[in-house]
Amino acid sequence: MEIFTYGLIGFYAVLTGVAGIHQLKENGFQVQSILFIVVSSGILGMLFIPNKDWMLVLLLLAFVLLQILAVVQGVLSNGRLTYTHHIVRFLFHCILVLLVYKFIK
Repeated sequence: MEIFTYGLIGFYAVLTGVAGIHQLKENGFQVQSILFIVVSSGILGMLFIPNKDWMLVLLLLAFVLLQILAVVQGVLSNGRLTYTHHIVRFLFHCILVLLVYKFIK
């Protein structure tokens, strides 16, 4: 289950980074796109931290930052907030944190 958790978090970080790169190419330079790329790269790096307590704390902070970035990006690009999308994303972040706490820590 530990390998599954690492793989799921890594896959999520890669997808988020690819989405940030796509936004960067499509819309030109935007701070939000750069921050998505930086945070997703940071998540990939966090998976290699040997201290599991630090990894849990840093992943929690990264997921909170991703949630804030997603809300800001949704409001700026659509002019409104899609609640269902952000609730599902928040629940996914909570599940990832619980998986890290249960199987990695």
